[in-house]
Amino acid sequence: MGNMRCQNCNIRGPKLFYKKAYDYPKNCNKIKEGDILVCAYCKEQFEESENILKRIIDSRSEFRLVIGGPGTGKTYLFKSLIEDLPEGSKVLVITFINNLVEGLNEQLSQIVGRDVSVRTLHSFCKGFLLGGVHGYEYFPELPKIVERDAAFLEVAFSKGGLSHEIANIEREGSNLRFFLSRAEYYDAVSHNDAVYRVYLYLKEHLEKIPKYAFVIIDEYQDFNSIEANIIGLLAKNNKIVISGDDDQALYRFKSASPEFIRDLYKNADTDKHFLVYCRRCTAALVKATDAFINKAEKCNLLKNRIPKNFKCYWPDKFDDSRNNPKIILGKCSTDLVAAKYIKKRILEIVDRERIQPRSDLEPEFLIIGPSKISHYLRDVHKVLTDANDINPDIYEIEYKKERETITVNDGYELVKENPTSNLGWRIILYCDHPDADKEKEIIHESLNGKTIAELLPAEYRKKHMDIAKSTSGEDGKKPSEGVTKKIRIRLTSYLGAKGLSANHVFVLGLINGILPENPYKVSDDEVCQFIVLLTRARRSLSLIVCKSFDRKKKISKENLSTFVSMIPRQLLEIIDNIRASDVR
Repeated sequence: MGNMRCQNCNIRGPKLFYKKAYDYPKNCNKIKEGDILVCAYCKEQFEESENILKRIIDSRSEFRLVIGGPGTGKTYLFKSLIEDLPEGSKVLVITFINNLVEGLNEQLSQIVGRDVSVRTLHSFCKGFLLGGVHGYEYFPELPKIVERDAAFLEVAFSKGGLSHEIANIEREGSNLRFFLSRAEYYDAVSHNDAVYRVYLYLKEHLEKIPKYAFVIIDEYQDFNSIEANIIGLLAKNNKIVISGDDDQALYRFKSASPEFIRDLYKNADTDKHFLVYCRRCTAALVKATDAFINKAEKCNLLKNRIPKNFKCYWPDKFDDSRNNPKIILGKCSTDLVAAKYIKKRILEIVDRERIQPRSDLEPEFLIIGPSKISHYLRDVHKVLTDANDINPDIYEIEYKKERETITVNDGYELVKENPTSNLGWRIILYCDHPDADKEKEIIHESLNGKTIAELLPAEYRKKHMDIAKSTSGEDGKKPSEGVTKKIRIRLTSYLGAKGLSANHVFVLGLINGILPENPYKVSDDEVCQFIVLLTRARRSLSLIVCKSFDRKKKISKENLSTFVSMIPRQLLEIIDNIRASDVR
């Protein structure tokens, strides 16, 4: 068998091995059954990957820690762990953001004979609290209402301070104490204090900790102190698998800390495992990410980082890696040219790869831009939606804009159900903007225990009750007609890209002043953000930069992000000086 080609990756090898074709589903000959001949490299990676999985599943430890980088198969691991449980087993899977809930739920809820619940921690706490502990009204924007109350009462209060005090369990914090007093008056809870209340309840009632066959925690690097403490309470009554990657810690600004997962890793008693093979990214992307992390560490960043291997899983990624051997670095003359260049590239890729509309919701193209400077994404969205060659019957463009978070209809729905609802009437006052002095007087009087309904003028109350009774309660959305086949293009922010992936990814705004904000004072958050951006693509990644205008010298100049400069030159295909004439 000397000098024969591997039937999986098609490279020649001095020695080939007979292996089951179904273990190599992307083999180049598209063989589905029987045996194929594979090279030593494909064989070794497959066997190591299987051995890693087997060690985790076979572990008898009640508390397991799994460190896995981007695309290293955590969902597949979770699925395997759950399938290994007896039928009828009840499993709780907790992750950090809704982007991840959707994908995990799609994969895990279909496991036959197991009762799997996939939730964010906030969703779990909300359900636990409102499902039996207390019948609060759930209103995520309650801190905004309380902030207005504080202004009228001349009390020092900030939503940021509240979040910090809850995250760090500062029970005597002034923001928290004021908020809880107003929340009790409104008989309501919001996003973060639902977590706080559940933590206090479970800490005082350990016998009430829910019991599962398994509790699986994902993205643990983005948990804060109170969230980590809730996981600790769940661990008192359950087998726990915690997974995460401190290289992808993005939420320090919300008091999250990668030190919680690092502390678990340092604990000698922790049963530690590593997922090392990336099944999402190409070889070039894995090499670029690894090189970037190494350079960041040499710059004294990512201190206390958990050391880990990160390898491209060649048996699955050989074809994508060969077809996309480098990262595209497109240097555009203006922001508008960049938007048009992205449109041109999308059409070229669709034509070259003969991409057809699909019914699944995964985007084919992901376009990522900075949230602080939103014109990048707006420009791309406008170019795509205005283009005659981006047919809306074939393409679907998803670009979520911020909506109004508190509406008067929220109040109407509450007072229609309960005419004396303090929260309902407070929302109506908040949105209706009546006489400020009268609103201030009502808030002051509410401290004496009177309901807002009885403090309102009868005429005002009747007017709004009549409106409330006439509202339909519908949100105005048309009934779902099922998922249509489309080529999906999704636009999102740097932070919003967490948990997402696509075959082809474009990243905008990679200049000094945006990422990083200050090249001379780089933060770990920014390093982790760039790692996330580098690892969203399954096939091609295009980094798009534009020249910035120097107002003093009245010239355009290149201001390429320091982070892009940290990618090895041999991994970049640089397309210089893209002008308007190039993208017509």
